[in-house]
Amino acid sequence: MAHTIRCAHDDCDDCSLRAAFKPTTWEQEAADHRRSLAADGWSDVEGRDYCPAHKPA
Repeated sequence: MAHTIRCAHDDCDDCSLRAAFKPTTWEQEAADHRRSLAADGWSDVEGRDYCPAHKPA
């Protein structure tokens, strides 16, 4: 299973792709992916994800 998150900033093409080798639910994979992105500096604002270079104000 793969899960992709893209930066919501209008001028950004950054994305993060995560693949799992063991069976997981989509919800579990999405939650794990968001946790790892938060550790890398990504932010989630009202359901929109932003890369570290485009943190919302």
